[in-house]
This record gives sequence, C-alpha cells and structure tokens, in this order.
Amino acid sequence: MAASPFYSGKRLSFDGQLCTVRYYGEVKGTKGEWLGVEWDDPTRGKHSGEHGGFKYFACVSKIPTAGSFVRPTRKSDPPRSFVEALKAKYASESLEEDPDVEIVYVGKNRSVVSLAQQKKPIRISGKEAEEVGFDKIRKKLADLKELRIVILDGLCMSRPIASLRERESSMEHTWPDDLADIKGVCPKIIDLDLSRNLFEEWREIASICEQLDRLTSLRVDGNRFRDTYITEAERPRCQSAFSGIKSLKLENTLLPWEDMTNITHLFPSLTTFVASSNFFSTLTPYSLPTTITDLTLEDNTFTSLSSLEPLTTLPNLRRLILKQNKITDITAHGSPTPVFSSTLTEVDLSWNEISTWTFINSLPHVFPGLTSIRVSHNPLYQSLQAPDGKVLTAEDGYMLTVARLGQVKTLNYSPITAKERLNAESYYLSLIARELSFSSEDLSVQILASHPRYKELCEEYGEPVVKRSDNAINPNSLAARLVRLSVYLGESARHILRPTAETRKDGPVELEVPMSFTAYTLYGMVAKIFGLKPLKMKLVLETGDWMSAERRVDSVEDGDWDSESSDGESGDWKGVGKRVMREVEVVPGTRLLGTWVEGMEAVVRVEMR
Repeated sequence: MAASPFYSGKRLSFDGQLCTVRYYGEVKGTKGEWLGVEWDDPTRGKHSGEHGGFKYFACVSKIPTAGSFVRPTRKSDPPRSFVEALKAKYASESLEEDPDVEIVYVGKNRSVVSLAQQKKPIRISGKEAEEVGFDKIRKKLADLKELRIVILDGLCMSRPIASLRERESSMEHTWPDDLADIKGVCPKIIDLDLSRNLFEEWREIASICEQLDRLTSLRVDGNRFRDTYITEAERPRCQSAFSGIKSLKLENTLLPWEDMTNITHLFPSLTTFVASSNFFSTLTPYSLPTTITDLTLEDNTFTSLSSLEPLTTLPNLRRLILKQNKITDITAHGSPTPVFSSTLTEVDLSWNEISTWTFINSLPHVFPGLTSIRVSHNPLYQSLQAPDGKVLTAEDGYMLTVARLGQVKTLNYSPITAKERLNAESYYLSLIARELSFSSEDLSVQILASHPRYKELCEEYGEPVVKRSDNAINPNSLAARLVRLSVYLGESARHILRPTAETRKDGPVELEVPMSFTAYTLYGMVAKIFGLKPLKMKLVLETGDWMSAERRVDSVEDGDWDSESSDGESGDWKGVGKRVMREVEVVPGTRLLGTWVEGMEAVVRVEMR
C-alpha cells in the first residue's frame, strides 16, 4: 500500500500562499478527508485548529487565525528545484521573441520600440539611444555563473534530493555526497536569500550551501522546518558547508530557541545572527556560539532584560538589537539582574514599554560597556513632568537621558557633544535640587537614591543650593498639576466689550486649570467667560521677565554706534535703556499649557486679533 502523500509538517503552497500540513483525516460532521493546514500568513486562516468544539491540530503561531481546513484534492502550486527557481528569477524569457521589436537603452532607462516604425535614429530626452537586441539581453541575464547576490524569496523551492524522509525507503541516512547541480550553475554566490519557500529539513539548506564555496551571508526567513536535527555523522559535513558564512538570518521561522542555537553551532565562523519575529518571550538556557558579535532579536515578546540571561555568556557580543519588544523591567519574578559582557557597546531598546527612570538608571550596571543606545518611542518620553509638575518636552527627555547615562557617547543615533553633555548634566542637577526643595528633609535620602549620579555630578559641578519652603507643594499631589491663572482684558478686548460687558469682567478672573490643558481648551474657556469669539482672540502670557528694549536707528549705521558715548535718548537712537516685559503668545493648538507656563502661577492678557 502506497504511503500517503500528506503528513504532518509537509509544506504546500496554494495560489502563492504558503502553509504547513498539521492534520490529515476526517472532520466530524463532514464527508471525506481534510487537510488541516497552518498558514504562514496567520491572517489568512479562520481558526487555530478546532471545529465544532473539538481540537484537531495545534498551530505553532500564537495568532488564533492561522488554521484552516482544505480538501486534499485542491491543486497546489508545483514545487521548484533550486536551479529552476534561479532560472525563473534571473534568466526568465518573459518577453516573447519578436524580430520586429528591440529594446533601447539611454543610460539606465529602457524602452521597447517597434522596428517597423524605426525610420531614423531614436532619441529619448534629446539623446540618441543605443540599440540592444533581445539576444544581448538574454545572454546577460542567462550568465548565471557571474551572479554574486541571489534572492530566491517565495519561489516554492523544495529539495527532496537532500531530504532524509525521501530517502528512508532506501535505508540511507544522509543526502548524497556527490551533488553538483548548483555549483555548476552559479558558483560565485556570496549572498543568498532562501526565504519563504517549501523547505522542510535543515539538511536541504546544507546541501545547497555546501556547493557554494564563496558564500558569506545566508537568509532563510519565513521557512517552517519540520526537522532541524542533524546527526553526529552529518555534523562535520554541515559545518564544512557553512564554514565561510558569517551572517545568518532566521526571522519568522517560529523555531524554539533550542533549535535555533543548535543550528547556529553548525556555523563555525558566525558573527551576525538575526532571529526577529519568532514570538520569543524568554530564552531557555541554550547558548549561542561565542563568535557572535552582532545579535538582533527585534519584534519578539520579551518583557524584561532578565529574560535574555543566556546572552550574558557571549564574550564577544558588541551590538544587541531589542527593538519592538515589550520590555518594561530589568528583572522579572525575582530573577537576578543580568550583567552583559563589557564588549557590548551598542544596544537598541526603542519601541518598547519602558516607563520609569529607574530602568534607565540601571542600564550602566546591566551593560557596563555601553556607549551607544537607542531608547526613543517608549512611554517614558510621552508623559514627562518636572518636580514642580511642569510638563517636559521630548527635548527635555533627551537631555535627562544623556545626564543619567554618563558613559554614553551616542543617543538615538546622535553623537553627544561636550556642550550637550554639559547642558544636560547641569539641567539634571537643577531638577534634582528642585525635587529636594519640594520635599521634606527626611525624604532626601530616598530621593537621592533615585538619582545614582547625584554625587558624581556634585563633584563635577558643585552641590546645588536647596531652598525648602514651608509652603512647598508635594509634586505628586493634585495641586502640583494645577496652575493658577490671572486672566484680564487687554486694551483691544476692553474696547470691544465696553458697550456690553458686565462690570465683573473688567477685573482679572482667577482660574485654576490643569497643566495638561491644551491651548485649544484654554481658549474655549476664556472665550466663554468673556463672551468673545475664540478665533478672534489672542492670549498673551506675561512672563514677569524684564528685558532691555530693542534699539532702533534712523540714520546711523549699526557699526557706527559707540555704546559708551551714547546716552540712548539723543541723536538718532530711540528706546535705548528702556526695559519691557517679555511676552509669549499662547498659540491655539494641541500643545499643553505646561509647556508655556513656568511655576504654579501666571498672568494672561486677552487681546483681539
């Protein structure tokens, strides 16, 4: 009796959609047999392997719509060999032979023209075109032996010639050792992409690579391997096949971490490894090769740095990419703080869920060699507040991160200049002093413990003076998040309202509003109080800061003015020596009030546009 063509782990493609067989048999309530498949694109399916309340198969993907049932009689896409896929991609004769058609080139631009219409030299953009016939085009494309970078992504490749399952009937336990089907066609490949195909066993990949002596980079993303186990007899052959490869990418393969590490140990020269989009939430205690210097684990589901503890044993790791995970803590479930090798200098933690400065403060201990970090797009930088409740900007967050990480030289891809560090650390020190001033003295030890660099910064810049007040407001209280506004009508507003305004509106109106109010909200509130149209108003913040009035010259050039001889009131100079208050217009928009107001009180003048 012939063996069934369907088995768990078999790779198929239907209309270009890849899937893996997880079940073959009957489904209760239906007639005939079905294939239970898990789609590589999990949004393509309907369920996770169940029907009528009964579970028929399990999907590797954690997305609950990866599974479907299809009839085994449904026609699947035919698989290709490596050479067939290579020719389809790089030597395809998609244009039919036509003696009346030629391709013309001008620089890098290509056009197809009819020879029947060609009575004179062809010009494109004023330049005479070089005529190239189809024979030359096909010859160039067909010269596969010169290819160095080959991308065979999504071409339905399989390699049964190297599959152990296909050879079980002959009692052979390895793939043939005399294969030369690839080496004779494209021997110069150095960069190969085999992503999203129909491979089922890792030895299929090895049987390709062993024929490419110059290969240094291999990408196998999106494949769903049924078997990655390599026997002890096969291991030396695999290591020889992968001996020259320094870069390996296994994104979205959904392999367990143990299988991943077993594969990497077949690459004796591996330095760069990418294992993104594999739903890893923690790493089991299996180590990667010590040769790895560059590691990418982007778009997984890690929640803490302690989940990456097996990576701390890598003695040569220099770059670690953890972008787009769910990292929010240094440790989890009482685990010890991980400490990575001092060789690790670059870390990317952007697009995670970091929300506390405690996390940032701990980074120098976790990464003692850290000099370059990326932490943008984390919740921490979306709701920053100063000790007095003032809302801080993204630029403030950048400065505070620079100040807290003294050894970092590059932040978010931007080199930190000496001036930026001076400004950042001075600013940070002033904020610590403000935090101390708003708290009772018995909390000083606790506050300073949350700023590990305080003592170091004091030695560098001097200890700041802390002035405590009996009326200081607790920065965590509601009062710290409110600002008192004294709003009054300016001359232009009083002129409009004089005929109809009530007497009480002539004096200032006292308001207490949250610092999180937007400018739009403040405009609406003031307009309602005074009976004005918001679009006709202008709110001017009187800062209380006085500055010298700008000098104006009527007939004397700027360079002719002698500051020591002019009294500011004679000759052609007007306003010299006068002082005016600095004013800031609160521009209508979504910007928060706290970005304009410094302190807990402010005076706002209402004018008309």
